[in-house]
Amino acid sequence: MREVPIVADFNMSQSDLVTVSFEKQLFMVRDAKELEGRGIPLKRITDFKGQITDFTALPTDGELDQTKQEATDRKDAAQRDLITQLQIVMGIVGTVDKPSTSGYKKFGTAGLDNASEGDLHLGIIRAVRVGRASLDKYAAKGLTADLLTELETRNATFLTRLGEQQDAETARGEAADARIRAANALYAELMDICGTGKALYAQTNARKFDDYIVNDTEPADVKPEA
Repeated sequence: MREVPIVADFNMSQSDLVTVSFEKQLFMVRDAKELEGRGIPLKRITDFKGQITDFTALPTDGELDQTKQEATDRKDAAQRDLITQLQIVMGIVGTVDKPSTSGYKKFGTAGLDNASEGDLHLGIIRAVRVGRASLDKYAAKGLTADLLTELETRNATFLTRLGEQQDAETARGEAADARIRAANALYAELMDICGTGKALYAQTNARKFDDYIVNDTEPADVKPEA
């Protein structure tokens, strides 16, 4: 079953949600005694402040994107190092067998510099295997077991960096979903307490009524006369 995408229950930005929540929480503290008479105990107001603080402690999408980009940069560097080593090996092979020959084509490296990451990794495994099996043929031109081992090592590093990049991307998505869930919970609590605040002052105090209005997609309120 395909997971339903998590979406925000509000239109304002998350930073605006935090700002509004901090602002409204001050009004809640101010009016705590009167709100308690409407079923909003002081502990709930205190917990709401903690909810805001916990939300602001979550990493932002910008931070997570930067982490993912750093992982991508490391993967790209490993990929460049891998292709450079492959070019060294195939340069030696090319001094014996021209690229059009079956001996050269046996390595299966044609187009690997532009291949997908998976095809590149598997292609390098093949090139190392063929190189080791054909080492005697190319040894006189400089192909050594150490060169092939270095190619194999760089391929392993590339695979590790690729995994790290994918993990960072997954972590970013999971953290973004967690942040939206937390924001939705914060917004729901904000609206519920503010709704109580508006009901409390709807007929008695226009200014305090205004203090509990949240400008998002809330319908226009009919305010009492000042």
